[in-house]
Amino acid sequence: MKNSTGNPKKAKPAPKIEAKAAPRPNKTEVDSCPIAATVAILGDRWSVLIMRDLLLGLRRFDELVKSLGIATNILTDRLNRLTDEGLIARQAYQKSPTRFEYLPTPAGEDFRRVIMSIGEWGKAWRMTPQGRTPFQYINCDTGNAIIVKLVDAKTGAEVPIQDAMGVTTDWADDLVNWRIATARAHAGSGNTGKA
Repeated sequence: MKNSTGNPKKAKPAPKIEAKAAPRPNKTEVDSCPIAATVAILGDRWSVLIMRDLLLGLRRFDELVKSLGIATNILTDRLNRLTDEGLIARQAYQKSPTRFEYLPTPAGEDFRRVIMSIGEWGKAWRMTPQGRTPFQYINCDTGNAIIVKLVDAKTGAEVPIQDAMGVTTDWADDLVNWRIATARAHAGSGNTGKA
């Protein structure tokens, strides 16, 4: 394309669009629901993928950039948030200039169960062929694959997913009570949402 003087026209650069974190649930929701409280911290793709990589053993900023292909400003924002929320700790590994590595805290380590569950669901429902996975978690002692299971807290018996049900506790507010009652009403009507 040429301008009126016959010289080639330079294309205008595309406007810079910055990714923004997903909106956080409202304060009441976060205070009343452990799922909402978790999503408020880890409810965007980057935070979960950063935790995946840190739990695999990556530690440094440049390693995370390479692994994720993430913009450095977004990575800085998410690392700061995960640090502020107590899932990771920042530790200097070099002076002059100071460089940091990021290590999961006990709360971050405990998030491994969530990462493993997400991975199992993705392997079963999003990968083609079903079950394909580039890596898996194994038992360090036996080398056998590890899977996440639901277990009865008192008996230790495995619980099939279809036998798990949400119930209210003494901590439930009106909204939680409404959710559970409405869900039960649907279940009682035989309308389970299954085709």
